[in-house]
Amino acid sequence: MKSNKIKNIIKLILFGIIIILIFTSIFYMFDHTHFIGLEKEDDNVILNKIFNRLYYTISTLSSAGYGDITPKSYATKILSILLQFILITSLMSGLVNVCE
Repeated sequence: MKSNKIKNIIKLILFGIIIILIFTSIFYMFDHTHFIGLEKEDDNVILNKIFNRLYYTISTLSSAGYGDITPKSYATKILSILLQFILITSLMSGLVNVCE
């Protein structure tokens, strides 16, 4: 029984990492003009751009949503909604699997 719970937890962690990487990659395709709180200087180095998108993805996924970087265009708003929906459904399914 315990090994199944551990396997389920590991699966959830891997799923979370995959979701974070996918959405960070998707948001990477959008330049600074799609976000409020990001200036051109914030995206002039590739590592800064990746870090900013990773930060945005994790703060959105965690539902902390600090507000320092927010979606500006409809495309980034729709992706943010999708990311939050994934959080809600994965939390619910994860809780069901772990509690069994």
